[in-house]
Amino acid sequence: MKNLFRLAAAQISSLTPPIVATLRAQEGHSTQPDGTVTPLYQDLLLRIMVQAASSADLTQVAGLNQSTDTRVVYLPAELKGIDRAHQFGGDILVFEGSEWLVTGQPETWGGGQWSKLLVTRQRPSACLP
Repeated sequence: MKNLFRLAAAQISSLTPPIVATLRAQEGHSTQPDGTVTPLYQDLLLRIMVQAASSADLTQVAGLNQSTDTRVVYLPAELKGIDRAHQFGGDILVFEGSEWLVTGQPETWGGGQWSKLLVTRQRPSACLP
């Protein structure tokens, strides 16, 4: 399956070239003496393909205000969206000068070798350090 996706990616790369992004994978949190919780992240560089979200993709995140800036990202990994019940998620991708929160993972292929993610812009480039 990984080779199949690689072949497909090679064919569409002239239309949608892959870009380098930073994955900020949440690795838990630390609790400060005053009780505030700070998420802990591990940063990893990877290549992603970004596309505009279709109306079908946006239906999957119907609880979000559809005026938000949402994209579809394909990447060679399995990530999870926010799942407060199981206390995981909060992974962030950094690309196009912004932080993008992983808000859903509608599809995976090859036992987690590739994923289709829905991401929502959190902070524009002017807010990044």
